[in-house]
Amino acid sequence: MFTLSEAAREELVKRLGETGKRFVRLQMRHSCFLKLKLTLEDEAAENDVHVTMDGIDFVIDPNHVHYIRGKTIDYVPDVTGFKQFDVVQAGL
Repeated sequence: MFTLSEAAREELVKRLGETGKRFVRLQMRHSCFLKLKLTLEDEAAENDVHVTMDGIDFVIDPNHVHYIRGKTIDYVPDVTGFKQFDVVQAGL
């Protein structure tokens, strides 16, 4: 469905370990630009799409799957140097 960069995987494993949360929720913020919103949660909603990758359990609202399908989730610095999770085209 999507791929995960090594930097994103390492950061997610670290955050899940620190918080004790079980799931990583992926969704898109609907503002002027679509940006990835990532939250750590204890439970999944009944209608969530569940994906396990590299030992990480992701949950995605079915209405957001098409934004993430075929993409790579990366952990990269923005223009100010602040690191953030972002969705990039696969293979870039």
